[in-house]
Amino acid sequence: MVGKEVAMTSSKEKSIRFATPDVSYDLDPQAVAEYILMLDSRREDPDVTQLKLHKLLYLAQANYLASTGRRLMDSDVEAFRHGPVIDAIRSTYKPYDRDIIVNRRKPSKKTTLPPDAADFLNRIWEMYQDNSASYLRNLTHRQDPWRDNYVEGKSHTLILDADMADYFSQKVPVTQRVFHPNVIVVYQEFLDSLDDDLVVDRTLEALA
Repeated sequence: MVGKEVAMTSSKEKSIRFATPDVSYDLDPQAVAEYILMLDSRREDPDVTQLKLHKLLYLAQANYLASTGRRLMDSDVEAFRHGPVIDAIRSTYKPYDRDIIVNRRKPSKKTTLPPDAADFLNRIWEMYQDNSASYLRNLTHRQDPWRDNYVEGKSHTLILDADMADYFSQKVPVTQRVFHPNVIVVYQEFLDSLDDDLVVDRTLEALA
């Protein structure tokens, strides 16, 4: 992906999407998970269990797909009874059950992520850190990617990347989304009073 483009991301907004090599993608899911745990370990009262971790990672993957068209993590997302699960790390964190993970062991200090990915995850954390695991479970249960793919009594049902990207770009309000740091959102209400081509041209000139 090279260059810049203007894309409709919902019925109420337009975005300027930077499609450049600086957009990191297909990162190690374990490294992304450990980064989230590192953020949790800095809090006075950490609360990330394996359930909350999977929901945070799903929300990160879905928002990233909607924002960049790329996967944040090189992992499928699957629909389980209690919501979306990141397949690649499921066995790693399953033994922690309902325990707060950082209360049992410290996150890896060797975890390094590209700056744009770390910035994005900081935004995810800021948006969702104060929500409980049960709240995030219920949130994901109300969203189409899980509802349309979960089969009662069955696990490991794949949630397609397209399902996440379409739902988050078309149905989730912009105020409830998290964008890649290289994406600029311009509200439709502002653009309606202006010449679209002029707005795009001047914006791209400013970003050149």
